[in-house]
Amino acid sequence: MFLKELEDYPWFPAQLRKMQLEFVGWISVRLKLYKPVLPLLQRFSNHNWIDLGSGSGWPAYYIQQNAAPKIQFTLSDLYPESVSNEVKKHVTLQGKPLNLLEFQPEQGKQYTLFNAFHHFTTEQQCELIQKMKTAKAGCIVAEVLEPFLLSFIQVSLAAFVVQPLTAWAIRPFSIMRILTTYIIPIQLITVAWDGWLSVLKSKSANQYRELLHDIADSEFSIEVKRINQLQGNLIVIIAQPISA
Repeated sequence: MFLKELEDYPWFPAQLRKMQLEFVGWISVRLKLYKPVLPLLQRFSNHNWIDLGSGSGWPAYYIQQNAAPKIQFTLSDLYPESVSNEVKKHVTLQGKPLNLLEFQPEQGKQYTLFNAFHHFTTEQQCELIQKMKTAKAGCIVAEVLEPFLLSFIQVSLAAFVVQPLTAWAIRPFSIMRILTTYIIPIQLITVAWDGWLSVLKSKSANQYRELLHDIADSEFSIEVKRINQLQGNLIVIIAQPISA
């Protein structure tokens, strides 16, 4: 049986989902976890990107604000109402829900997934990259979790230590976030549970290389990089058509 994170279930309260995704996205930006993605954008000629599984939208917004030359993102998600109100002031949002299991990439388009790839089964991950290849589309996948003890420790610290220390600082300010963090700390539990489950579902760089090896060929390149960082390692998958 394939377990899904609480935030992936339609019955999970929308406000809890939004606050959870905002915390995860906000803290990733504060730690600059996705900074190594910036130079990788230069491998692509188009300056327009579509972010899939955007969640809060904070990672894509960080990349858009710091990329040189400038790029433009369009955000999309199965639950688009989860995109942070702060992010929506600066980044275009596709308002209709987008189910990645039914998604068809468009030729020549460029896509990103920030910490969303592990939400899918191995078969679904292969299918998504295969769709990119068939459509001659490019994509960058970035994952911050690995199936190691260190990731469990990082998730636990984020949920039970960092979250209480920063809940008041996350913008937009939310009374509900304060209540569910300090008074009835359900947010601590749901963030920890989803984080632990995400670690169990994550893959190492070598596992991703083995998984995607047979999809790459002379017309479509797939590179898997593990980038070491003090604030948290990053696994990046760069997949794109090879120019003739």
